[in-house]
Amino acid sequence: MDKSSHENTPRSAVDLNAARRVPRSIFAIILILSAGLYWFAAYGDTPAPVKTVKNFYQGYFDRDFDTVAQNLSVFWSVRFLSDEYASMTPAELLENRTKIEKEISAVIADSEKENPVPSGVNVKIMKDYTQVGQKSAIVVYSFIENGKDVGMEASILILEKSKFRIFNMSPIDDTSLDQIKSLDMSIIDNNFAELLDNPHAE
Repeated sequence: MDKSSHENTPRSAVDLNAARRVPRSIFAIILILSAGLYWFAAYGDTPAPVKTVKNFYQGYFDRDFDTVAQNLSVFWSVRFLSDEYASMTPAELLENRTKIEKEISAVIADSEKENPVPSGVNVKIMKDYTQVGQKSAIVVYSFIENGKDVGMEASILILEKSKFRIFNMSPIDDTSLDQIKSLDMSIIDNNFAELLDNPHAE
């Protein structure tokens, strides 16, 4: 049988029915999966603590103090708020997060009124020094101003109700980097576990 006879052979009813049975939604599913894979490749490999630090500073640079407050630990925030929180247990502080966020946002906004952010400032995460434990994390980053490195800082983060939030921030220099890399995260994890499980006010 020559080639032309193959090309002219009608497709069987079985073949046509099989083609019709492919759901049209399969193309939409393929597009959704492709988009999901792109998102994961672009963002999915960024550790959650790093996202917290980035969101915090982006909020700070944008003067969006609600976002700043959302990424701060309640244990950091209450140090700058009224004494009503001094008698609360860690669990009670976590339950009052919404109120604490609102109050610390206002406090930071007021303190930053006369402190504008210089133009061309951002943070660069130093990935080699990021460490993530079970309840804690450390993120190290440098401040870049108009393309120049103008200092470094390290944030310690605590896992509060499934979200990492900034517990403390400290300026550092090159001499601190080796110490940070050699830190035993299990020790910080244990300290934070004791804090979070403490039934009494601090």
